[in-house]
Amino acid sequence: MRVALLNAYDSGGAGTATKRIHRGLHRIGVDSTVLVDHKDGDDPHVVGPESTLRTAYSMARPLVDRAPLRLYGGSDGVFSPNWLPEDLDRRIDDLDPEVVHLNWMGGGFLSPGTVADIDRPIVWRFPDMWPMTGGCHYARDCDGYTESCGNCPELGSSLPWDLSRFTMSRKRRAFADADITVAAPSTWLAECARESTLFGDRRVEVIPNGLDTETFRPWDRDFAREVFGLDPDETVVLFGSVKATSDPRKGFDLLTSALGELPDGADDLRLVVFGASEPADGDDRSHPTTYTGYLNDEQSLALLYAAADVMVVPSRYEGFGQTVSEAMACGTPVVAFDATGPSDTVDHRETGYLAEPYDPTDLAAGIEWVVADQERLAELGAAAREKAEREFALEVAAERYRDLYRSVV
Repeated sequence: MRVALLNAYDSGGAGTATKRIHRGLHRIGVDSTVLVDHKDGDDPHVVGPESTLRTAYSMARPLVDRAPLRLYGGSDGVFSPNWLPEDLDRRIDDLDPEVVHLNWMGGGFLSPGTVADIDRPIVWRFPDMWPMTGGCHYARDCDGYTESCGNCPELGSSLPWDLSRFTMSRKRRAFADADITVAAPSTWLAECARESTLFGDRRVEVIPNGLDTETFRPWDRDFAREVFGLDPDETVVLFGSVKATSDPRKGFDLLTSALGELPDGADDLRLVVFGASEPADGDDRSHPTTYTGYLNDEQSLALLYAAADVMVVPSRYEGFGQTVSEAMACGTPVVAFDATGPSDTVDHRETGYLAEPYDPTDLAAGIEWVVADQERLAELGAAAREKAEREFALEVAAERYRDLYRSVV
């Protein structure tokens, strides 16, 4: 079986998830190729733009795609109109796959009209809500995607026929006759798809993201802490993601509030942040904080997870939450809000703690509960590792996708 996986980038959260699916498919004998618009790595199975001119156009495309947002004052979230022409149908035909597997298609990578030109079965993994909305990647409290969009709060629009409704109408026309099966990484995203006007009558399956459980595995904690210069006697609370402190969706403000509510006995606590650098004007947080910056390889990230007592994922919205599964695979319990993707991944008081959304006080209670008892901490970590091996291993995810491909061909 030949499969083409499409993702705008070969890096970032969605790019990492896509490449992991690709590696898992290769391990079980599926011939897969990844087609991207922005290629940073050197994997020969990842196909980027064919020329310098195309590379330059690909770099400019996300900026030009957002140009219409200026009519609305911009957007503080991610909004992709995807109005620019492209030739993905030709690039797909060159690969001649039996199945086209779409992933993160924002930033102008895929014009909705191209979906209608793909004459093969499509499996679309929803990394976020963009496929079902009029352009936003997370609808937050808006349910416009269940009808027709318009009056878009993400755009600050009070017009019924705005950019979001126009984009939604383009998608409705293009998707109508396309052979699309949805693969959602979480129950939350699957339910959103079933409620949406675009995919409510489609087949929707839940397939969690996979990861390499040989790379993401428990390490000796003292060794891991020595690598990062962390005190072996401190309680290490870990937080991080792409744009960890600058993206409001990731909830760094909620974590900061929660840490401020911890009891005075938590004086030995250290917050470690990856995916961000220390602010230029210093840091006045209530607890000592170490910033590691962006970690460029999975081995370093796995060591950092293993060095922590607890991983905190205070996101307001997560399609899946890869940092949750990565930490669990390294034997580190996770505290998150009982909402969106992490609700599937974390088993409350078994592999971590699910706090009341979006309550910093309960988030603090969860952190305190996890780290208060060393024996319980070890049990939580062992259970987290066991679940990661059982449900999130690369081969497990790949086999689920292979079965899905076979059923749609």
